[in-house]
Amino acid sequence: MNMTEKLKLLIFDLDGVITSETKYWNTSRLTVWELICSDNYLGLSNYFGESKEVENRLAKTGDRLIPSSFIYELKSRAVNSNWDLTFFVVCLHLVAILNQFKKSTDNPWYDILDKPVPVGDKFQELGKLLSGSEYNDDISNSLIKQFWQETTSLRGNAVVEYVRTFIEKILGVPIPGCEAKGELWQLCYQNFQDWYEGKKGYQLPDDETVVDVNSIDAALKSLRKSGGFNLAIATGRPRNEVIEPMTVLGLLKYFDRQRIVTYDEVLEAESILSNNNQQIKLGKPHPFVLFKAVYPEEKVEKLCEENFQLTKGEEIAYIGDAGSDVVAAKKAGCFSIGVLTGFGEGKARDNKREMLTGLGCDAILDSILDLPQFLGIAKN
Repeated sequence: MNMTEKLKLLIFDLDGVITSETKYWNTSRLTVWELICSDNYLGLSNYFGESKEVENRLAKTGDRLIPSSFIYELKSRAVNSNWDLTFFVVCLHLVAILNQFKKSTDNPWYDILDKPVPVGDKFQELGKLLSGSEYNDDISNSLIKQFWQETTSLRGNAVVEYVRTFIEKILGVPIPGCEAKGELWQLCYQNFQDWYEGKKGYQLPDDETVVDVNSIDAALKSLRKSGGFNLAIATGRPRNEVIEPMTVLGLLKYFDRQRIVTYDEVLEAESILSNNNQQIKLGKPHPFVLFKAVYPEEKVEKLCEENFQLTKGEEIAYIGDAGSDVVAAKKAGCFSIGVLTGFGEGKARDNKREMLTGLGCDAILDSILDLPQFLGIAKN
């Protein structure tokens, strides 16, 4: 029997598979600009080149703020969170700035960042300390390259956690608050959400789909009408950023509402485990979101047992576009389907195919529009 003939439950990631991540990536870029360039934070206004008007900022400096190559590198390391992406970029520029400052003086910046005050206040005071010198993003290029070279063998949370180690290696001391999920991560997260939700006085364009929405609708309709498949979602998006856009796009109706797993469920599960003195990060590439989609009524503690596995993994497929999706599927013991939509065009698309293959992806399609044919049903 063909392996795909056993499949009954299709679990979809969203970004890069159905929805475009462009809005998220641009949100990350605006957040990075704010923390480095705004007078509310470091105030290094020309660090990425002059771009005062928010409407023109992405067009003028977007690829300097976060190059597409940076996004690809992070995703190839199975890190899929755009909050982590923002945190990464801010940290690597910050360590470059402080390393440059360190060459001409001692470390008064450490005392500033170690104060028991809000991190935004620390950044403002640090900005005053840095204001006597000129900085631009050229100083970070070699450090970013070095970071990627040192993390070649790391995947997922290990890459995020290495940021603190890397900072201490470069500066000789850690930057207080730069640990994973620490106060700087939280600042990036809050400002990211404010930009995304339009609370900064600028509304980014709404979510788009990676391919024509009508074609996606036809493919999902075909899968449901065949009677052979139940459709689920397992994504790193917050729940409100799933339900609302997918409803607007007219696609939510095809998915089992009990099997929509989001970042909200991840946070809730992490909180439950923390109360039991278990500190486990459950975002992808951890397979928790897949387990929860398959067993929506099961207790969190059971799903997070070290040796927990799907009882019928051959009946389940996870469709994703990133390394973290493949790693999560492999850890869960289910079929992995990679799609080439999302990040990466041209040569990067070929590299993405190689990356997905190298991680053990069971099948690679151009897009989810190929699913009906791949699964042996005709679109209608």
